[in-house]
Amino acid sequence: MKATLLLVVLVVLGLAVLVGEPAAVAAGFTAATGHATQTPEPAWMLLSGATLLGLASAVRRLVP
Repeated sequence: MKATLLLVVLVVLGLAVLVGEPAAVAAGFTAATGHATQTPEPAWMLLSGATLLGLASAVRRLVP
């Protein structure tokens, strides 16, 4: 239940960022598409996925 609440809070914060600064988000997407051919995207996806799995494991162990 606590993990679900944490997920909801993170989604709400993400939506608040999208609503509050749409120009900055659009600029970030433009910059990301410009660098898409230059960065090793699968490596970043692997690292972020591993980080999320580790975080989920820690939350599962520490939250009763």
